[in-house]
Amino acid sequence: MNVLALTAALVFVLDQVTKWLVLCHIHEHQEIPVLGGFFNLTLVFNRGAAWGMFARFSHSNALLAAFSILTVLGLWMLRHSLAVISLPHRIAFGMIVGGIFGNLADRIVHGSVVDFLLFYLGKTIGYWPAFNVADSAICVGVVFYLLVTLWPSTSKPAVPELPPHRKFGTPPAK
Repeated sequence: MNVLALTAALVFVLDQVTKWLVLCHIHEHQEIPVLGGFFNLTLVFNRGAAWGMFARFSHSNALLAAFSILTVLGLWMLRHSLAVISLPHRIAFGMIVGGIFGNLADRIVHGSVVDFLLFYLGKTIGYWPAFNVADSAICVGVVFYLLVTLWPSTSKPAVPELPPHRKFGTPPAK
């Protein structure tokens, strides 16, 4: 199976399973401490984009769902010019696509995105807005894609060995 499709499918399944578990076991806005006061599980329905942007606009969910579909179609159409040729590029691209589909599924099924990971970053910053596996995969995928693209491997690609009769200075076989 294609590495890109496999990565996208794994991200999608992990995202949906974790959201299902949260929906089954946590009430909306309930906080369950995991790591002291640093990391909690919670249940938040995000009707907007990142950090709840555009949540107050009417039809924001439908518009963001349409934007997600157009983004995936655009990425698919531009995949050849986006250098999705190496294994790291395919993994990064798969993370992005899987994350987009994970949040799109939420918008279609729940009318909003299910967020549940909540971090407290101290008094100065406070709580980071809740997010989910799909959000994480999109962010990590974008950063990974940029790193692989901007800092390509310094190792030289393997040059295939020529057969003995094709090496310079070797007389042709009789």
